[in-house]
Amino acid sequence: MKVLAKLLLVAGIFSFFSGEGASAEISLQSQINATPAGGTLRLQAGTYHETIVLKKPIVLEGEKGTILSACSYKPAILITGKEVSLKGIKIVSCEKNKSPFALFMSGKNHHLEDVTLDVGEVGIKLENVAKTSFLNINIEGSGKDNAIDLWESHQNSFERVTITNAQDGFYLENSHYNTFIGNTIRDSRYGLHIMFSDNITAIRNVSINNYTGAMVMGTNHSVLKENQLIKNNQNVNAQGLLLYEVFDSVINDNQLSSNRVGLFMEDSSGNELKGNEFTANYVGAQINRIEKNIIEGNTFISNVNDFQATAGTNNNIIRFNYWDAAMKLDSDGDGRSNLPHPADPYFLNLTKETPAYQLFFHHPGLVLLQKMLKSPEHTLVTDAAPLMINPLKHNDQTDPQKAIFWVMSLIMMSGSLLIIYFGRKKT
Repeated sequence: MKVLAKLLLVAGIFSFFSGEGASAEISLQSQINATPAGGTLRLQAGTYHETIVLKKPIVLEGEKGTILSACSYKPAILITGKEVSLKGIKIVSCEKNKSPFALFMSGKNHHLEDVTLDVGEVGIKLENVAKTSFLNINIEGSGKDNAIDLWESHQNSFERVTITNAQDGFYLENSHYNTFIGNTIRDSRYGLHIMFSDNITAIRNVSINNYTGAMVMGTNHSVLKENQLIKNNQNVNAQGLLLYEVFDSVINDNQLSSNRVGLFMEDSSGNELKGNEFTANYVGAQINRIEKNIIEGNTFISNVNDFQATAGTNNNIIRFNYWDAAMKLDSDGDGRSNLPHPADPYFLNLTKETPAYQLFFHHPGLVLLQKMLKSPEHTLVTDAAPLMINPLKHNDQTDPQKAIFWVMSLIMMSGSLLIIYFGRKKT
């Protein structure tokens, strides 16, 4: 019996330790460690309560419903090295989480796709990350931290990223040659916040219901095209696009609509602003101390105040724009009005002193006062040859529709003439 008892005791101890080993072997980190470089680890749907480190070139791919939830002072996921791919994972923040980042990255040539973050801290922090791509990322923040934060990270691409309720949707500092295409940022402070970063490309992004749609400061040779910066009016200092110390950049074909200020531009030179649409803003564009820029072929429609320029602005940079408030007369048929259009900031200056006067916008008495008490000449920006036709107006009528329209017009005109002719003949 004593021998049997000893045998049972040894078996129990062996079973206990072998069980611990089995448990350790099936942890997520142990599975990652066991995956060879270049391999793929596919995770079953479920919730994993641990932090993980990815530092070798593998693919970690989760089924739909794969959740990583960790309460730790460490990031939920730490990615280093190169060529790590992360797909189909949802990261959920714990209320007691002490980590400043949900996902921390360094290295190069990584790829993140179909990743969702529901976090209360910085979503994704990049430090010295290069040539990494982000596709179909969804981040829901707490409004206190940045969704995606880049520091000295270059040549990365972000496409179809959706960000809600962050401090800054994208924050870049000393990070060059990054590309942002087709992303959406809403209900945040700044949608896109660029600081001292050159050669940035932002195309077809939507920034809506933020304090500022995009703030660009200290950049050279950047491109902002076909973006929608709309309804950014949640603050007294809100604007669709803020450009400060921006040089030799292209800002074309953007829609700036329903913002407090569509565009605020200061201390910038050598830039091209063409084909932008300023509609339904309180102030269409406000510029200060800029020179050697080209502001041409833009449209200003239904703004409370179209344009305001202050000290140090070269008046000759504004030309060939369409203004719905301009008086137009084209005597030589070149498509440009012979009547210069001054953008008088009279109403804007008046409401600065007495904000309640905003209630009288376009009141006949106020319009008369503006004509009688014009602003000083040095405060006016003048478009010497405004466009007669809005170049951005979409013509929805096809050629067959146009033909039908003209046929119907001719029939109605002929009918009217016949009625007049026979009516007069009877009398």
